[in-house]
Amino acid sequence: MADPKPRSERQKVKKFLQYIFARILVGTLSIFPYVLRGKILFYIIRFLGKTTGATRKRTEKHIRTAFPNKSESEIQEYLLHNLRNLSHMANEFCEEPRMNQKFIDKWVTFLPDKETHTRLFEKGGILVLGHLGNWETMGVSICYTAPKNDLYVFAKRQANPWSNAWIEKNRASQRIKLVYTDESPRKALTLLKQGKLVAFISDQDAGKTGSFFPFLGNLASTFLGPATFSRMTDVPILFCSSWYDKTGKLYFYVEEFERPDLDPKKDPELWEREFTYKWVKRLEEEVYKHPADYFWLHRRWHTKPENKEELDKFWKEFKPSSERSKV
Repeated sequence: MADPKPRSERQKVKKFLQYIFARILVGTLSIFPYVLRGKILFYIIRFLGKTTGATRKRTEKHIRTAFPNKSESEIQEYLLHNLRNLSHMANEFCEEPRMNQKFIDKWVTFLPDKETHTRLFEKGGILVLGHLGNWETMGVSICYTAPKNDLYVFAKRQANPWSNAWIEKNRASQRIKLVYTDESPRKALTLLKQGKLVAFISDQDAGKTGSFFPFLGNLASTFLGPATFSRMTDVPILFCSSWYDKTGKLYFYVEEFERPDLDPKKDPELWEREFTYKWVKRLEEEVYKHPADYFWLHRRWHTKPENKEELDKFWKEFKPSSERSKV
């Protein structure tokens, strides 16, 4: 009997088949017009949510974790809207290589206004955002509102190398480039010093190496990347968020984000803690405004702190510098 394939080889074959299936599925769906494809995807995702249960259960669990006092009808309303958001994201991924100014004008509303987006993004700087609304379409929108600048997204490589290359190519079709977390930090620093835009989608679970910050009533392991790069440069910092209405139109909001009123050289650790606390709280405010638009499927609270009581006490007593200065 022939020796079975090593596990690594079997995993490689499995990943390649998953990639081929995804390419065939997206290629088939891309034949349909944008609006019709969105309806088809919503029914597919809703059907899968009912039959497999895993996606729906995880999403519902995370919504209940963040909103323990919401009624059952509110939870189910958030869940349905969230499943529709997943269909919007899948639909826009299919559409991304073909997105143009006409698409952006029809499906994206800029807040506070388009002129503000152009003015802020043309300067370059650090974009801080979370998984609220659709970050892919936000990226494409930036490339059209500030065509003179380049957008780079700080991201983790996908475990599937074929899928990673596909996603990279899809984004590159709209001048969105990737800076991977396993690359030298000097690359991102150089880009920022050149006046480029570097986006950090930093509300993923950071694992055991992350720092724990309160988010929606629970401790969440959080990346300090945006804080570190902000401390090491003097470039503008922009906070971004987005959400959908019932028609599938995306509302894209941007504002200038203030740095902590502290000396970063005197106590770098404190500065980064204050910065991270501020942007996590700012994202939290946006999620409370648009709870159904957050990407509840991802495991935001997957990593549990070993010293939960100590951290709970610390954050309960914590006051940012802006509040301490008023005392």
